[in-house]
Amino acid sequence: NEETGLTEFRLTGPLQYLTWYHAVGLVWISEFILACQQMTVAGAVVTYYFTDKNRLPVTPILSSVLRLVRYHLGTVAKGSFIITLVKIPRLILMYIHNQLKGKENACARCMLKTCICCLWCLEKCLNYLNQNAYAATAINSTSFCTSARDAFVILVENALRVATINAIGDFVLFLGKILIVTTTAFAGVLLLNYQRDYAEWLLPLIIVCLFSFLVAHCFLSIFEIVVDVLFLCFAIDTKYNDGTPGKEFFMDKALMLQEFVESSRRLERAVERGRSRVKEVASEGAEIKPMAPGTSSA
Repeated sequence: NEETGLTEFRLTGPLQYLTWYHAVGLVWISEFILACQQMTVAGAVVTYYFTDKNRLPVTPILSSVLRLVRYHLGTVAKGSFIITLVKIPRLILMYIHNQLKGKENACARCMLKTCICCLWCLEKCLNYLNQNAYAATAINSTSFCTSARDAFVILVENALRVATINAIGDFVLFLGKILIVTTTAFAGVLLLNYQRDYAEWLLPLIIVCLFSFLVAHCFLSIFEIVVDVLFLCFAIDTKYNDGTPGKEFFMDKALMLQEFVESSRRLERAVERGRSRVKEVASEGAEIKPMAPGTSSA
């Protein structure tokens, strides 16, 4: 600019679309890294569950990483790309909502928030399904779509167990995070109390608690993945094995008692018998008898 003496740079032509290209690439790469983490943990847990304890690899995490790099990069890329396709529209709607804050009417604001909420719920569901699909891939070495279908069938068949484990697991993990943050805050108060040089110690304490929560979330999320993968392994194990010779359970007796498995199977058989009985009664139908003469309905 000759008047101001400053150089102004403007994106013209195809270059102006590179911003969106890099934004999508950033989201996809971040989701790809998270998916690689889930796949690595799932591979290590599956190896522990379905391998004889005397023949476990020395470094199961490294073995899982090598299998991921050699066989399952396409599966991880496809799963992370599906999450990206859902996350990008949600981010765009959030950007539009922030730009139009205070300018749009109540109906438009409600519709935007509804769409953002629906996309967020869909993203969470796909994340959970992808995580189980990675575990199914680690078990059967199948493609992403086949693994997602198999994992979905297993989850539907064990819907009550899934709900119970998720509820209890989330509560325990939440208590763990609260315990870690509380312990860190207590230790921070004790340390800052001896530092008389600090007149204001509330802000450092808040920062310490925030970082402790982030670290606790990162570590406990690994335990959450392990619990979910172990449950999927258990569900597949009990579906195709019954403990008889030739179909022994892979599970460790310290991990799951035989009595619990048997009681669970008895409960499933009782439910199936009840369903079959209801179907038989419904198919037979009820015979309508004529009313006797002289009787009337109330």
